[in-house]
This record gives sequence, structure tokens and C-alpha cells, in this order.
Amino acid sequence: MQRDKTKAGPSGDSHNNLYFMPKKWGGKDLIQGVDIAVIHELKEMVGGESLLQFVMPEYAAQAEAVYHSIGVQELSIDNIWFVFEEMLRSLST
Repeated sequence: MQRDKTKAGPSGDSHNNLYFMPKKWGGKDLIQGVDIAVIHELKEMVGGESLLQFVMPEYAAQAEAVYHSIGVQELSIDNIWFVFEEMLRSLST
């Protein structure tokens, strides 16, 4: 990174370094700590794990069973279309 004296704020280093090592350029560490337990509690209050689900649990279980029935050893760019077609055929019937 090139130092730029005309730029407001620090320069001459990566944003990542400036963020995680503010004392290196004369700044202060003002990052607020977070109690993960509180985050988990808040997440449960608004829906828990269901917030991260894109389909109903029943459909997810059915799709998982179909995927395993196809017998794919490893999902890759080379076989993804085959897997999609096979799953679509099985789930459509």
C-alpha cells in the first residue's frame, strides 16, 4: 500500500491491519466486546435456527434423503447438473 499524505485518516497499510492493529498508526482500539450468550438469546427470541432455513424441515429431510439415495461420493462442478436432474426427477414424482 502506498502512503497518501493527502488522504484523511491512515494510509500505507491494508484496511485489515489498520482495523485490527490501530495502535500501529497511532489510533485507539475502540472495538466493543460482545457477549455471545446475549446474541444467542436474542436469536432464540426471534425464531432461533428457523431464521436460517430456506425450506420447511420436512422438505429439507426429503431432499437430503433423495441426495443420499443418488449415491454421490462428492459434489463437484463436474457432477452438479446430474445431481440436480436426478433430485428434481425424484422430488417431482
